[in-house]
Amino acid sequence: MSILLAPEVIVLFIEDFLLLVFNTIAAVIAYKICKNFNLNESSQSQYNLEKQSYLASYIIKFSLYLKIISIIFFIYTLDKLSLIIPGAMCAVGVTSASGYGFYLLLIKILNIYLYGFWILINNQDMKNENYPFTKSKFKYFLYIYVFFLAEVILQYFYFFDINPQEIVSCCSTVFNTETISMVGQITNIPNFISVPIFYCLFIISIYTSFKKKLVLNGIINFFFLVFSLITLTSFFGTYIYELPTHHCPFCILQKDYNFIGYFLYTFLIIGTFFGIANSVLKHFLNLSLDRLKISFGFNLMYVAAVTFYPIRYFLINGVWL
Repeated sequence: MSILLAPEVIVLFIEDFLLLVFNTIAAVIAYKICKNFNLNESSQSQYNLEKQSYLASYIIKFSLYLKIISIIFFIYTLDKLSLIIPGAMCAVGVTSASGYGFYLLLIKILNIYLYGFWILINNQDMKNENYPFTKSKFKYFLYIYVFFLAEVILQYFYFFDINPQEIVSCCSTVFNTETISMVGQITNIPNFISVPIFYCLFIISIYTSFKKKLVLNGIINFFFLVFSLITLTSFFGTYIYELPTHHCPFCILQKDYNFIGYFLYTFLIIGTFFGIANSVLKHFLNLSLDRLKISFGFNLMYVAAVTFYPIRYFLINGVWL
């Protein structure tokens, strides 16, 4: 079966095509607003731009929400394709089936945060009758439109580059500590270093939250995200699988593990997103958002969830992996 004929891949291509059309229209409007919009002017052209700004805002908001949600469908698609690609047992094998795979995954994760920042700015702008962030949000959209294009192009090249007849490496190889790949070396960081750093970053994030140090909290949340992914792969994941040699950030998304990965990643992304957003919007737009409690709450749920597995394993078996 050709990868391109898989129903899930066809849906992804249709979605990207439609969003590309709508976002391109929005980008043209955004450019005109950045160049000519002036709320203090009372002219027909300004009135038309104001109406177009509403249209563009709704187009962008809808498309960005859809792109954020669609990453779940993308991961589901990779899992489905693992059934027809030789050597692939989960999404890792399908991702490694093309040289574009891991770059595509990285830009999709990055875009979740970039898209989310725009949605927050737009929400704040629409709440104020003076629309103080209109030009800023459309100028920012022109930047993230480039990342949107990059994601669409990478996804196109990725699926066309996959050869369904070629045997691929899956998680047992890609995340093996003896491999020379970058992702393989992630699991080579000693747990006695990465795990304490993970918990220390969480504690520092709590301190910066209560002290309302927005910029520092955002920086800490970024590194907390990085070490959360490292420790989930190298340490906590092994207790979810109850197998010390199984290092994979994707298998936890499968039914065999009660789809726990979807909950873990949701907690982690929401928690770190609001932490980083507080910092970014304060630094660049002097926009203060009271989202520190949300960030703390979801980060706490993530830490509690991943900590549960090694503790449960020790209480049942009396030993650590």
